[in-house]
Amino acid sequence: MLYNDIMKKICYIICGLFLLSSCKNSQVLLFQNIPENIVETSIPEPIIKNGDILDISISSLNNQSTNIFSPTNPNQFGTLRNLESRKLEGYLVDSSGNIEMPIIGKLKAKGVTCSILSESIKIKLEEFIKTPFVRSKIINFRVSILGEVNSPGSYDVLNQSITLPEIISIAGGLKNSADRKKIMIVRNSENKIYREFIDFTSYEFFKSNYYYLQQNDQIFVSPNQSSLYLEYGILKNAGVLSLLTSILILIFK
Repeated sequence: MLYNDIMKKICYIICGLFLLSSCKNSQVLLFQNIPENIVETSIPEPIIKNGDILDISISSLNNQSTNIFSPTNPNQFGTLRNLESRKLEGYLVDSSGNIEMPIIGKLKAKGVTCSILSESIKIKLEEFIKTPFVRSKIINFRVSILGEVNSPGSYDVLNQSITLPEIISIAGGLKNSADRKKIMIVRNSENKIYREFIDFTSYEFFKSNYYYLQQNDQIFVSPNQSSLYLEYGILKNAGVLSLLTSILILIFK
């Protein structure tokens, strides 16, 4: 009789651990301890890097004088010119950090923002074109997110500005199994790899340099400890666990 009671208690403990793990996954609060007075911050403009592809649109009062800089009719922008064709037509920032444009020649692009580059191109063009207007944009701005999200993958960022909460939302949100206190961001800058761990439950990460993402950032959301126990430990399969528990209870009842 004592043996039967012990086996029952073991079954109850296993079930209790499974239920406790499931509840723990779904009760994590985000953005705790938010202060009443939040300091306003400006949205950073991305810095151009080697390997970026730039879409440079040039126009003026006389569009015929700017046709040499525009392989495709600007009126087709956003219709026939899809993103992939724009990448093929764009200006690649080479390993030296330069782009090469017709007539103007080589220009340093690495290390400056698109607005600064546009102004530099405009100054160069004023030698040949009256009142030119220049707009530059990074068109291969992509962010990847993997792991415990509902829709992992790589996402194009057309407006060149995205935050960590935004990309998580685009990826369908975090799974209950996600470790919200240790989200890893990998960033390639100046040919060096940087790694940062973000606590997504704390307001402090709003102040981080990784709150606003940069082109080609990679986000890895790992499973939490409870989920690892469920996946690889004794609690791996809830259906099997339930069946096994029922059988043991019937046997030793």
